Amino acid sequence: MAKVSRETILDAAVHLFNQNGYHATSMQDVANAVAIKKPSLYHHFESKEAILLAILEGSMERLIDEMASIANSQNDCATKLRDAVRTHASAIAQNPESAAIFFREDRGLGDAYLARYIEKRDEFEFHFRTIIQEGITSGEFRDTDVAIAVEAIMGMINWMTRWYRPQGRLNAEQIAGLFSDLFLNGLHSHPYALPMISVEKDENQ
Repeated sequence: MAKVSRETILDAAVHLFNQNGYHATSMQDVANAVAIKKPSLYHHFESKEAILLAILEGSMERLIDEMASIANSQNDCATKLRDAVRTHASAIAQNPESAAIFFREDRGLGDAYLARYIEKRDEFEFHFRTIIQEGITSGEFRDTDVAIAVEAIMGMINWMTRWYRPQGRLNAEQIAGLFSDLFLNGLHSHPYALPMISVEKDENQ
């Protein structure tokens, strides 16, 4: 029996979780997909939950490294934000199956594994918050609620997992450019004053 790598197992699990759903996929299903016996699968991963966490953490860690580099660069904040949006959107486009699991199946994690995942997710979002807060502090961006701004931009990009198609009218970079333009400039053809909304800012956000 050929030796099977962790990466091969994770690739097979990604496909199965997308095809059948996380909860409907068994460890036996994963073992069958890579042509090994179930005890051999447990040599690599202690549980199906551990496989799911490895998928989620692997995707997140790569993005965190790229986002940290963007946030710490010497570029202006608008450029940083555009680069961050493009990086995130490209990651979804290049790995659509993994991305779909990333945003759909995290509820399959128990408390201990979920805490690890949330820590990584928060670290990822922290870099978006840093860019937006830096832009506000420098006067490049107008003052706004940073936490809500990040949730808004995350929602825009993450929803690509539901509708993006590689053969579609626009590629990921073009879509990211449109997202950035909408976020930075809005839809109105001429700037106009919106009524001020009073929001109590949480110092912990």
